[in-house]
Amino acid sequence: MLVSQQMMAQNAKPQRWNYGVAAGPQFTNISSPGLPSSPESGVGYIAGLFTEYNLSESFKIRIGLNFDKRAFSSQFTSSWFQFNDSVISRDSYSTYDFSYKLNYATIPLSFIYIKGVDKLKLFVQASVYYSLFIQAQQQGYTDVFIADSDFRHIDHEQYPNINEGHNRKDFTGTTNKLLDVERFNTSDIGFNFFIGVIYDFSEKVGIYLSPGFTASFGRVLENPAYESKWTRIFKVEAGLVYHLK
Repeated sequence: MLVSQQMMAQNAKPQRWNYGVAAGPQFTNISSPGLPSSPESGVGYIAGLFTEYNLSESFKIRIGLNFDKRAFSSQFTSSWFQFNDSVISRDSYSTYDFSYKLNYATIPLSFIYIKGVDKLKLFVQASVYYSLFIQAQQQGYTDVFIADSDFRHIDHEQYPNINEGHNRKDFTGTTNKLLDVERFNTSDIGFNFFIGVIYDFSEKVGIYLSPGFTASFGRVLENPAYESKWTRIFKVEAGLVYHLK
């Protein structure tokens, strides 16, 4: 009888540790008043590993490590070109078109409230995170068109490489700067909020789906003059959870 009661108590002991993998798309953009035009949103993704500790049947904490790719793009064409304080031409112009995908290693610390019956449960998840910038992938170009009639206004000592016609510069490959000029910030901090559902196939394995958003407090560019921040980061995360007794 005593042995039976002990076995029942052991079986009723809650599972304390969970491990899992998670991935999903995220839709990102930046705000940067220092750019001539408003950036446009891009599509990236997150993928990583996590471990959870169950504080009780309803509360648990999670720590993870994610590969975090965020994207944005921007296009602009001026309708005039200013050579100096007294000369402005509408025959010459500048233009750019670029897209960037920034890669981060992100560590989120999450607090989760979970409630449900049997195999199906709902949860609310709030996280704080720290992201370390790895590198960026760039694709695009800048171009300055100087009309023949405007070439005499160029300060050749200041701009020795500017010629008549198109002066195009292409950007491709990996970088740590925006248009090879402004350096990207080395880190980011913020918080996440998710609402999701988890379904346990068995005592050991479950899957979950959770849409959410991220609020970022760090600058995208090191230069504070641009006031650049990640905005409107929406994501949908799917994951596989393994319950370890």
